[in-house]
Amino acid sequence: MLRAKKRTVIGALAAFSLFGMPLAAYADPSEDPTSGSETQASTPTPSVEASAHVRQTRAVSALVSIPDIQTPGDGDDSQLINQTVETKGVVTAAYPKGENANLKGLEGFTIQTPGTGGTWDPARTASDGLFVFMGKSSATMPSIGDCVVVKGKVAEYSGVKNATAATQSLTQLLPQSITAATDCDPVKPTELSGVPTQDQMEALESMLVLPKDTWTITDNYKTNRYGTLSLTPGTEVLRTATDVVAPGAAAQAYEAENAAKTIDLDDASTTDLTNFKQNGHKERYAYLANGAPARVGYHVTFTKPVVLESRFGSFVFQPTQMTAGNPDRSPVTITGERPAAPSVSGDTKVATFNVLNYFSDLGENEPGCKGYEDRDHKYVTDKNCKLRGAWSSQAFANQQTKIVQAINTIDADVVALEEIENPVASGVSTDRDGALKSLVNALNAAAGSEVWAYVPSPSTVPANEDVIRIAFIYKKAKIAPVGDSVIYDDPAYTGLARQPLAQEFKPITDVNHEGKNFVVIANHFKSKGSAPKNLSGAEAAANTDNGDGQGNSNGVRVKQARALATFAQRFNGTPTLLVGDFNAYTMEDPLKVLTDAGWAHESGHGDSSYVYGGRSGSMDHVFANSAAHPLITEVKSWAVNAQESIAFEYSRANYNAYLAFEADNPYRASDHNPEIIGLNLITPIAQPPVGPSAQPSDQASTNPSAPAGNPEQSASATKAKQKRSKLASTGVNETIPLALGALVLGVIACAMRRRTL
Repeated sequence: MLRAKKRTVIGALAAFSLFGMPLAAYADPSEDPTSGSETQASTPTPSVEASAHVRQTRAVSALVSIPDIQTPGDGDDSQLINQTVETKGVVTAAYPKGENANLKGLEGFTIQTPGTGGTWDPARTASDGLFVFMGKSSATMPSIGDCVVVKGKVAEYSGVKNATAATQSLTQLLPQSITAATDCDPVKPTELSGVPTQDQMEALESMLVLPKDTWTITDNYKTNRYGTLSLTPGTEVLRTATDVVAPGAAAQAYEAENAAKTIDLDDASTTDLTNFKQNGHKERYAYLANGAPARVGYHVTFTKPVVLESRFGSFVFQPTQMTAGNPDRSPVTITGERPAAPSVSGDTKVATFNVLNYFSDLGENEPGCKGYEDRDHKYVTDKNCKLRGAWSSQAFANQQTKIVQAINTIDADVVALEEIENPVASGVSTDRDGALKSLVNALNAAAGSEVWAYVPSPSTVPANEDVIRIAFIYKKAKIAPVGDSVIYDDPAYTGLARQPLAQEFKPITDVNHEGKNFVVIANHFKSKGSAPKNLSGAEAAANTDNGDGQGNSNGVRVKQARALATFAQRFNGTPTLLVGDFNAYTMEDPLKVLTDAGWAHESGHGDSSYVYGGRSGSMDHVFANSAAHPLITEVKSWAVNAQESIAFEYSRANYNAYLAFEADNPYRASDHNPEIIGLNLITPIAQPPVGPSAQPSDQASTNPSAPAGNPEQSASATKAKQKRSKLASTGVNETIPLALGALVLGVIACAMRRRTL
């Protein structure tokens, strides 16, 4: 339970109706589950028939009501904390210890005051639900629907290490005895149309609820590890604040509203399914399977009631039985479709693609390099090595097949790549283009012909580069590079990010058409994850996360944007695109630098290229200068990667016995979505006007303005025209023949006059 003084955190939104979209706690994904926590939902409708598991029936006097147990005292916890009480209730959820040898469950059951539930009572201040933690108790676990009296000590449990006064806890009973009882009226689930406020959650703790209408998956990052899905009411995902509003107070208010509209659906297991020292990986996921990817944006409908309770410091929807290992118990149906690549108009297409640390040099060949293990304790990806991609040849094949399928499916003419290996910088090779060649060879092998080529590294490259770089590939039949590429080596990038790469291209056309040359500058700015080291004063403050929504290193990204705007000026007059991963959302400072410099922001428009922390937004962008802007037909993002669970990524292959790596499709080839730009660059060549034919024509004139004379006149005119047409064609119609005739007549007249003199 949350202490009374904690309820003040709900702010102005506390007044929202239970059936609106009120505040909700949001679980910290970094918390590892410990004994007695983590939640998920699946709930059979409780029956009031007592089971044979509770054999003894007794009449109990001086029972303490569940709401009295749930009422806080002067301090933070239950007013009856550490006291032994007896209470009566109907079992609404049951999680038997040892139910599944491979999974650790909640090891207890939930009871609710008989006859309660149903329509929400706004005057409710204390819950009618209570969790009974069996732990080491030797008492027999009752079944759902049993009417029982439980005697035990009142306790509080948060499941969070280093809990503070603000940490949400679960009021529970540690049983000394459990006996069967009679005269328990059935309970009903309380319907919810939104996420309850903090006060409402307290008043519903451990009670049976039924979320109504449509909910949407807004995060699935923890699904393959802890079995949870993050949900929000309605049909739309939650957006990253600074993708929608300005950083600062507006973003903070927007995120507060987001936090009030999300809650996790758990699986009633506390097992870390990626900890291969345990056996959770041998069981099916509750809400994830091949053919059922539970993507961000998919819709969820509750078909069974769930229990609203606190686990690991936040409220969750808990199934009434463990759904981990038992997906058939799921309390929800999940619907949605993986999107096909979008159709983009235009005669030329440019795309971006983050290839997720594509390293053709493998960790298995680097001395001392270790990796992250799969369930068979085989290394999959590199861990703390010079290299940072696939560790084994099998992992590399898995990674490459998805990337190749995705790029070939996009069918762009030029692709700007991010996160491809720079073997020179990693110190494993002198061929800077080694990994790039490997990818192009794989693309061509899949295409069945020499479709793709790469832009080679320029002769001059920076001395200090990252181990990942930017690169270009293009279709040889459609595009040709013009001159060498240029790497912009500026101090704003050195040792902090990947230097921008610029290349001019021209469309390949036939003799009747011409194409405009264009420039693409590919980028990969400094990430938000950390601030540069060795900074002090104002510079350190400008690059430390200050809570305005822009994360770490915002100052560095602003400098990089300014440097990029300066560099791009050299291409004024030529259609130029700025593309790539700017590691900044739409409304953040670095992008404002570019728009203030005159660059048109062409991408976004509600599409999201990245999902982080349950929020969807765009860190991958397209900008155009004034020469390129009118040539752009449209820009679209293909949601092929970011919305997918990481469980489908090559790096998580063989992490679960029941989830096969999907080598036959491109989904989750990376963690960023590609941007696809359509351009109209090709136009017909204007032909010179065509003069009269030099050959006689037997056809009458089709000039609509010609007089309609009689047939004889028409025939005479036609013969005269045929004679005139035997003169050389000049493109000026009959002007020369008339002039020559006049000249001849003049000469004859002059000669005759001389003879008469």
